Amino acid sequence: MRISLSLCAAILLLLAFVQSSVVADEPPQDSQLTLQFHESEHYRLGTDVDEQTGQEYSRVLEACWPQFEEFFGAKPRLKKGERLNVYFLATQEGWQTKLKEDGVAIPVGAGGYYWPGTRCVYLYRQPTLYNSRQLLIHEAMHQFHFLACCKNVGPKDVWYIEGIVENFSRHYWDGEKLTSGVVPFCSLANYPKLALDLFMRDDYDLAAMVNGDRASARPEQWALVRYLQIAEDGKYQKAWKQLAKKLDGGQSASNAFKKTIGDPKKLQPKILEWLKTQQEPFVPVWNEWQGQGADSVIGTSKVTSACRARDDATELSATLNVPEGAWKGGLLIGFSDADSYTVVLLNNAGGFSINQRVEGKWIVLKRGTAPDQIEGTYRLKAIRAGDSITVSANDVELGSFELKGAKLGVCLENCTLRFTDIEWK
Repeated sequence: MRISLSLCAAILLLLAFVQSSVVADEPPQDSQLTLQFHESEHYRLGTDVDEQTGQEYSRVLEACWPQFEEFFGAKPRLKKGERLNVYFLATQEGWQTKLKEDGVAIPVGAGGYYWPGTRCVYLYRQPTLYNSRQLLIHEAMHQFHFLACCKNVGPKDVWYIEGIVENFSRHYWDGEKLTSGVVPFCSLANYPKLALDLFMRDDYDLAAMVNGDRASARPEQWALVRYLQIAEDGKYQKAWKQLAKKLDGGQSASNAFKKTIGDPKKLQPKILEWLKTQQEPFVPVWNEWQGQGADSVIGTSKVTSACRARDDATELSATLNVPEGAWKGGLLIGFSDADSYTVVLLNNAGGFSINQRVEGKWIVLKRGTAPDQIEGTYRLKAIRAGDSITVSANDVELGSFELKGAKLGVCLENCTLRFTDIEWK
């Protein structure tokens, strides 16, 4: 189960699969829902969202399967022709309707749920594209885990059950290839920061979480599992696999953790220092920014939107990949807060404008003709010297301005844009 709103494995190629045609099913007499079903090799996805999204999510699920199998070293035993059922609903109301129709109690405060009784996943659309896809991966991994490793009975330790899916589901997705278990380039939830804040508390007690003596939060669950899986050049990987096998078999971490991993009290300061190296580099100022790699991000918005470097920067450069159709986008400069910032916007008509947002109003600082594209891209750069910021596109200076605010980033207006090769210092 996952709260409705709120990381690095190697890139695995998507295994080829054939997706069947999508058929709109009329609702049975006792159902209020009309669902379309997307059947792939291992999954049957029932959904009432648009066909394009349904097809994409079917691809996401199928991309997950081989990675789940590698992660767990096992897979669910399916009968010939059997597929795992996943229901993705457009609204919370539709989700609740489906749960009620299947005789499943509605979990409080959740956006998704795997119910062992029906062996089905149920979830509904989240406020952002990334959160929706992450939740889909999250719940599908619960389903796979329970069926492949636990005889469909959940392990005793919540931090383990949720920690593995929280880590795995942080991902990059380019439409075909899924890279799981990453520290996102940016995210609204920002678990690395939240986990670091928790571990820095004077009263933080990792042992109490491991032993089940207190409730735990998702960020710290994520942090512990990720550390054991990847930290210190894989020092704990062998012990982690031994521990996971014990927990999947019904043992509790209070008995098994210290014997396999060691004393959590001694582990706690190591995780704290390690977390400082696991922070997301960028922060979405507004929704709908998704990392697509360690130095790339895609954003979409109907209004002006931006994504900025987490820390102050004196220089930032990025490649704007020019899309088809109308577009506006470029760099975020002189950022103080969400009400006080300046954007550099190039556009599909070959022009640019530099606009400043002050007290809810826009001021145009400069307009002009943009340089020519180079193979469908613009290489954008902003360099700060004191309060002065100089902006260029393809090494052609667009202007120099006196601006406060030491945060730099990328931006767009009323379109979808992808930025790659982002560098900053």
